[in-house]
Amino acid sequence: MEYDHRNVFAAEKERIQVLKKYDILDTPPDGSFDRLVALGSKLLDMPIVIVSLVDTDRIWFKSVYGLDVRQIDREQGLCASAILSDEFYLVEDAVKDPRTLTNSLVAGSFGLRFYAAVPLKTVEGFILGTFCVIDKNPRQLTEGQKAIMHDLAAIIMDQMELRLAARKANAQQNQALNLAMHDLRNPLATIALGAELIKESTDEPEVIAEMCDKIMETSERMNKMIHELLESASLETGKIVLLPRRVDFAEVIKRTLSTNRALAVHKHQHLLLEIENHPVVWADELKLSEIADNLINNAIKFSPPHSRITVRVMETAGKAILKVADEGPGFTTEDRKHLFQRFSRLSAQPTGGEHSTGLGLSIVKTLVEAHEGRIYVESQEQGSVFTVELPLLV
Repeated sequence: MEYDHRNVFAAEKERIQVLKKYDILDTPPDGSFDRLVALGSKLLDMPIVIVSLVDTDRIWFKSVYGLDVRQIDREQGLCASAILSDEFYLVEDAVKDPRTLTNSLVAGSFGLRFYAAVPLKTVEGFILGTFCVIDKNPRQLTEGQKAIMHDLAAIIMDQMELRLAARKANAQQNQALNLAMHDLRNPLATIALGAELIKESTDEPEVIAEMCDKIMETSERMNKMIHELLESASLETGKIVLLPRRVDFAEVIKRTLSTNRALAVHKHQHLLLEIENHPVVWADELKLSEIADNLINNAIKFSPPHSRITVRVMETAGKAILKVADEGPGFTTEDRKHLFQRFSRLSAQPTGGEHSTGLGLSIVKTLVEAHEGRIYVESQEQGSVFTVELPLLV
């Protein structure tokens, strides 16, 4: 079979792109990685231990024990070859191994004789570099030593994945906060403009009344946004306090639906309530109202005019069930990955010019789980159904 250089080039290009995504090349020394290579030296009785990352034309050392070098040229035979396989890479005597005997570290004054490496593989399967050990004497490894190397490599990769996730979360949060501030700035401008018009229209009571209504509506929207931001921050720090008592679940849903009915009427939507049972739960009534309000409000917000929104309450298999079904655009596969994350921005857009902080569903999930329940969504190309399950009061 003919060797396809184009596929190899494309795969390597993609691997380099993934490596850059981790934003770890040329970063300062890190104590956690340094401790791991020092531990590796002690456990394996190795003079040189390295966390290496294979760049386009160099091999850069994130952490190194036993050498005062931060990078070397990319040559075949050692790390550059080790990343081509998922398997443990072992060279017991480099001057006798055809893979390594021409490498400058072997043939030159450094005199490398022993090399072993475990690939550092991402969750998607890309190999970024190696956790490797080096000696200037030929050696062998026991199965126990190989297992230690695999464990240390896994810890190193876990550290890299955690740091990537933390950086993504910070970037997402900063972006979302910027969007939230932008969303708050617009209503503030509306309030200021409304106040100015009122000031200039003292002899036009109809204009004043209209502007006052607009200011009240805008202020309420701002208040809700600020409440969600503050509550999300509180939940994120684990400061969630429930005041549980015996609660008729259906009655809570009925009251919450009533407060949202005007919004549905304004958008010419049909808001239906179906109560099959009156399940009793041990719960914080205000938090239950907030759960229901978020789900019903979202259904109204993202559903088109003249569509149907059905809210059902039932009891089955020892659980109180709330279902909120709409005829909106549904959720894409990508949407479902981020549906209950903080500050998530989904593909669907509000159908009446409403605003969203991207916090509502993450708050709902936290509150449901605080009640030892669960929430999930079923969605097709058209419409979605959110289901909340809470344990019944026994």
